[in-house]
Amino acid sequence: MNLPAAWPEARKSTEMIFLTAADARRMEAAEEHGALYYARAMKPERPKWDSAWESFGGGHLVFVAKGAPVGRAHGLGFAGKVTVEDIQHVERFYFERKTSAQVDVCPYADPSLFEALNQRGFQVAEFNQTLARWISPTEPLGARVGGVEIRGIRKEEAQEWSTLPARVFFKDKWQQFMDFFRPWARPDNALTLAAIVNGRMVATASGLIIPECKLAAFFGAATLPEFQGRGIQSAFMQQRLKIAQQAGCDLALTLTLPGTTSQRNVERAGFRVAYTKVVVSKPWSSEFQ
Repeated sequence: MNLPAAWPEARKSTEMIFLTAADARRMEAAEEHGALYYARAMKPERPKWDSAWESFGGGHLVFVAKGAPVGRAHGLGFAGKVTVEDIQHVERFYFERKTSAQVDVCPYADPSLFEALNQRGFQVAEFNQTLARWISPTEPLGARVGGVEIRGIRKEEAQEWSTLPARVFFKDKWQQFMDFFRPWARPDNALTLAAIVNGRMVATASGLIIPECKLAAFFGAATLPEFQGRGIQSAFMQQRLKIAQQAGCDLALTLTLPGTTSQRNVERAGFRVAYTKVVVSKPWSSEFQ
């Protein structure tokens, strides 16, 4: 990914008023780098998964494991024209691993990306809202919630931290996903936070700072049902924005499904929809050689 030597000063407004293709490419780095981070973390921990990644077309192809919700092609269509042969290369990368080929499609990408995907029979699988917020270096950030301690996690809390969002998101199937969030359960990740009430962990949040983009990506927010509605996630958001500000970031990003409670919550923190993108997919076939 080619980036300018320096980004402009943070905008005074949090509004996403006008974006260029360069702005969109910068924002696409959030999910791209998150997927790369995850694949690299899981490679030594789960060697049987055969996690892999490849720099391609100005972006990356990422594979974590068959059936994993993380891992697709990111950042395509910003480095010039995309050919049908390029998309065939994407297909081979995933089909050789006996999984569907999935591509993130940003509306600011070169139109040749859409044309090549159409020619190769890809279909829309999912829409995602990309929400962004400019961070001023002088704005006051940080929040407190009565009776709740917001802090980074300790080494011995890694398993507890990674289990909590599995319980929240996957409910009775949580044991199948209890290690899914583990790569983010790192005390050295300043954005990995926990909410503690009377000594009990009741909520989690995480993210990733991408220094070369002056960008912070936020994700992994989960609260036990009995502690929802107390402002914990709002406090998490404020604390992560403060950490990102202190790290020199002038932009924060998160993704949600359209029209969800998650979208409403992050908009309360000043995030606005920068654009809606799609994930397109082409299923693997046993006929592929």
